[in-house]
Amino acid sequence: MSVAYQTLGYHETPVRVQFGHVDRYGTMWHGHVPGFLEIARADLARPRALGAADLLKADLAAPMLELDCQYKSPAFDDEALVVQCTLLRPQLPLPELVFLYRIVRAASREEIARARTRQLLVRPEGRLIVRVPRVIQQRLENIWEHLSTQPVWSG
Repeated sequence: MSVAYQTLGYHETPVRVQFGHVDRYGTMWHGHVPGFLEIARADLARPRALGAADLLKADLAAPMLELDCQYKSPAFDDEALVVQCTLLRPQLPLPELVFLYRIVRAASREEIARARTRQLLVRPEGRLIVRVPRVIQQRLENIWEHLSTQPVWSG
């Protein structure tokens, strides 16, 4: 069964390439990109009570199922970047979270990377849930309401 998703606007989180993120050539090592994605995802979710601690309080966990990343351009030591992040809105209420990301240079907005992650909402012991609890669904609605007022990607 294929589910349709709505892409809304994106939330921006500034980040900076630190000295420890670069290889001997001064280029950001690709393995640090997932950390930037996590920073952006938490920055979007935390103010709306959907951070990891909030999910645990609601007796839920959100393990990562998929991470897909395409690298477009290198980033360099001490470079200011912006991670743009959106949470896709499924046509049906599903117990999963699908985020899309773009990492761009802060100054020029040149794209560094694009990524997609997929997480599943489960009980902390790993038991699957069928329905998203009402309180979590309302918090998701709050995120989507926020994202509907934000800039939308072109292309």
